[in-house]
This record gives sequence, C-alpha cells and structure tokens, in this order.
Amino acid sequence: MGLKALLPIIAIIIGALLPQLAHFSDAIRPLLMALLFATFIHLNLHHVWQHLRPQALWVAIANITIALAWYALLMPVDISLARLYFITAIAPTAAAAPAVISFLGRNIEYVTVSVILTNSLVALSIPLFSSWLFESDRSADPLPMVQSVALLLAVPLLLAQLWKQLPQSWQAAINWRRISLIIWVILLTLASATANDFIRQDNTLSALSIAAIALHALIICVVNFSLGRLLGRWIHRGQLAREVSQSLGHKNTMFAVWFILAFLNPSFALGPMFYIVFQNLYNAYQIVTVAKEVPS
Repeated sequence: MGLKALLPIIAIIIGALLPQLAHFSDAIRPLLMALLFATFIHLNLHHVWQHLRPQALWVAIANITIALAWYALLMPVDISLARLYFITAIAPTAAAAPAVISFLGRNIEYVTVSVILTNSLVALSIPLFSSWLFESDRSADPLPMVQSVALLLAVPLLLAQLWKQLPQSWQAAINWRRISLIIWVILLTLASATANDFIRQDNTLSALSIAAIALHALIICVVNFSLGRLLGRWIHRGQLAREVSQSLGHKNTMFAVWFILAFLNPSFALGPMFYIVFQNLYNAYQIVTVAKEVPS
C-alpha cells in the first residue's frame, strides 16, 4: 500500500490531533470549488444530460424517504433521537462526492446529477418538514441554500469548460488528478479539525452522551452507504451500485449543521459533525481498497 492510499487517513488523524486548524475553516468552500474544478475537467456534459432521467430521481426520493423512515421508527421511543436521525439522514449529497467517485474511477456524471437533484429537492422540501416535524416558529428559506449550492457547482463547471477550450498542450501540462487529491487531503484535514474543535467546545454534554451521539451517527452512515448499494443493484442492475451508495452516503453535513443551529437544539449538531468523520474514514477506506486493486 503506497503513501497515496494512506494520505486520506493521515489527513483525518492530523485534523483530529490539531483542532486549532478549525480557524482555517473559511477556506473549505473555496478549496471545495477548486476540487470540483479539477474534477469537472474530466466531466462529459453530454453524459450528464443522459443521466438526467427518471431513474436518477430515485436517489433524491430515497434520501428523503430514509430520513422520514428513521423519524417514524424512533418517534415513539425518543422524539429528540428521532429528530437527530432525521436531520442527519436528510442531508443531501455532498458537493465533494463527484470528486471522491472520480478517485475510485467510477461514473462522475451520475453522482453530479445526484448532487443537483438531492440538494434541490431537500432545499425545497425542508420548510415543510421544519414546521411539521419540529414545530418551528420559523420557516427555513430554501432560496439561500439553493443559490449557495448552485454557485458552488456552476462556477467550477463553467471554468472547467473554459479550460477545455485551451490548447491541448497546455491542458496536458498539469496533472489535475494529482492536484485534486492534494486539495481533497487538505479538505479532509480541515473537516476533521473542525469536527474535533466543535466537539471540544460543547461543554453541555457528558462524555457518555457524546459517545452515544457518535454511535448514532455511525449507524446512520453505515445504513446510508449500505442501502445505497442495495438501491443501485436494484435500479441499475448492479452497474452503478457504488455511485448510488456514494450519493446516499456522502452527505452535505454542513447543511444539517446550518439547519440545526438555526432551528433546533445546537447539541444536535454533533451528529452531523461525527458523520463527517465516519464518512471520510469510509471514503479513505474505499480509496485504499481501489489502490490495492490497481497495479502501481
């Protein structure tokens, strides 16, 4: 196993050991846009259009259905736990998911469509859920989130298409796959540091309560990735199992954190923050596994 395969795990460990790096969390968004630019350079827009078909909607529908199922299952037991599971599970596909799936050598276009559909559907439906499930006095405005996600995707996509118009010799001079891996490792370090810093700053919960929230986040993470594989095998006859798994499991947890801080008990935000750690550990595991399969 080479150093390249170990880099994601090393990044997560460094972030956990250096929570002070959370001070640089403002760099996450521009770095994510740079990562998407490096990913979208290899994107075929014609293939994206081909994947915009009814089957692609299943991922977005499943994303919300799984969250509602968690809520219905746990509500009779513990309403707070039901809300924690719901708001963590309903988070849409992360904008970084296409980059991760590209490291795995899989279908970037399919996951990109999932990012667009899940973020749009969740953003439009969350005001309904905020008043129905959480009895909130305020209603979440979906427009800022839709604008934010659209900008995050549109700018790198446009720049990538412009880059493709440059002479081939210029394009070949830069190894964007290597650069994208470096950017992703930096993002993992910052995300891990931010999660650790958030946990350290919350003094209202006992160690046992924090451990319980971490366990619940792990359960949600395992279920999302596992159901995604099953759904992919069912809808696409196994051909896109990993892509659907990534679409359902790799969450835009910052959305969940925003909603929790705006409308719910702030301690609930620990769930999505732990989810960041678990999903990135799994992503690192996938990359390590693929690296073993590919001769160096």
